Amino acid sequence: MPSEHDELGVKVQRAQHALATIRATATVDGITVEVDAQNHLLAISGPQGNSILTAYQQALHEIQSQVAEAMRELNSDPQVESARAFTTANPASLEAARLDRAEAEVDNYFERSW
Repeated sequence: MPSEHDELGVKVQRAQHALATIRATATVDGITVEVDAQNHLLAISGPQGNSILTAYQQALHEIQSQVAEAMRELNSDPQVESARAFTTANPASLEAARLDRAEAEVDNYFERSW
């Protein structure tokens, strides 16, 4: 029988998938930018758009080591490692189990109806 943790894991995975597909664009004074749900700058069009995007990407690259250092203690915590492993472990089987449960609930409903 699936646990509450399995249910939570499936919800987290659905939210992660939905967030991965979100994009927004805005245009001001002939410059158009595209961002994702994590506030990452994905594209810039307009005068010098490629140069601006390249500079932005280089700044992100430079800051990665600082972010990794700031998160090191938290990321090494066993509870965080466990939660991360759970949410990334075989998402297909969790979704399949959810669908099996939903189908069983429908079957049970019809069996009780007779």
